[in-house]
Amino acid sequence: MSSGRDLREQMNSDAVADAFSFLVSGKRGYKAIIERKVEPVRCSGCSVVLKGEEKFCSECGTKTSFVK
Repeated sequence: MSSGRDLREQMNSDAVADAFSFLVSGKRGYKAIIERKVEPVRCSGCSVVLKGEEKFCSECGTKTSFVK
């Protein structure tokens, strides 16, 4: 069953973060840290890992999406 309430404005609330941290750890005062994995940038032609500033892939010569 759904209440139909929009709670997106509460997402950055300290009270919500504290409640989530308590649920995860079972302890008061614990702060949960949410890590976000950064995917490496890869060439669309050969899948080699790129630095993110190249105009062309050094392996296969494919034009990258970084070109302005």
